[in-house]
Amino acid sequence: MFVTNVERREERKGSPASGRALDLLGKMERNEREYDETIAYALSLASAWSYADPQALHDVMNSLGFENRSYAVTLSNDAVSARTSASLLQHVDGSAAILCFRGTEPANTGDRLADTGVEPARLHAWKAVQGGVYRGREPMARYIACRLKRAMNGQSVVDEKGELVSVDAPAGSDATGEPLEHRLKALYITGHGLGGALAALAAAMIFEDKEHEGIRDAVRGVYTYGQPRIGNEIFARRCQDTYGRLLFRHIHANDLVPMFPPPSIGRFEPFGHELRSSAAGWVFSEQPARRADTAPFGSTVDVLAWVKQRLPLVRRLQRPFSSDDHAPHRYVSVSQRSLRLRRSELVLERT
Repeated sequence: MFVTNVERREERKGSPASGRALDLLGKMERNEREYDETIAYALSLASAWSYADPQALHDVMNSLGFENRSYAVTLSNDAVSARTSASLLQHVDGSAAILCFRGTEPANTGDRLADTGVEPARLHAWKAVQGGVYRGREPMARYIACRLKRAMNGQSVVDEKGELVSVDAPAGSDATGEPLEHRLKALYITGHGLGGALAALAAAMIFEDKEHEGIRDAVRGVYTYGQPRIGNEIFARRCQDTYGRLLFRHIHANDLVPMFPPPSIGRFEPFGHELRSSAAGWVFSEQPARRADTAPFGSTVDVLAWVKQRLPLVRRLQRPFSSDDHAPHRYVSVSQRSLRLRRSELVLERT
């Protein structure tokens, strides 16, 4: 059941990740489409907790001070290897929202097939995008678009009782609710792994489809974590021209996923800003992540990398890429370190 905001405040008293200390909502509203460590940390948490149930994601963002209503939807069709989950978290005053896509479930074979479905699919005049990503996005679009339009009109994205909405097969009827204090001013889109690819594709649709034209000005940033490449050179160039400055792709260490699809599949190109993990947190990189040469070779080295992570005697060995580096908590850890270092820098500047 939905828990009141007063109860949430009592639960998070004394928490080191206090939402008041983060001032997350204020940063979201004031941000002028520049990279922000606080927002990056919050969205890394959202991406990580999107693998849990929608109520858990709702609660985690509440604990950061982003008191929200949440609309969650899951659609699946194993016959076409399509399985997608997304949550739209709307701040209670209506001014900001987070659209979060869930990534691949490691134990779910259907999701893995969707991930590897790289045969091209045509997206308007933008040429080819990765087939598995496109199939994941297509059935979800109308449900998300419906809620985003409500948010833009200053309406709630949940039902009239104010309860968390989570459905596996959404009804065609729209949500209802009282007008909110604000219309949507700041929208952030995020996801981890395949969820990051879906986030990037969702942004592409917002900036391409005329029916979403009214939402474009609200998009303040697209933050992805361990995102694979999703389109060919023409698609990547078009995305770079339209919203590339808003996309921040985070890559942890030797994460295997951003290196795929391999060149043997086709010319899938990156776009947006790339950030790599380091001892100093996230650092902007001018050199795009290399690509895995072939899928079979990638799988073999990935197994060796997994063994390396768990055997202390071989941990110092260098590895070209690893799925262990793809784990969501790795991205949260680097984002947290980045935020702490940034806060320390600001303190030094003021003294």
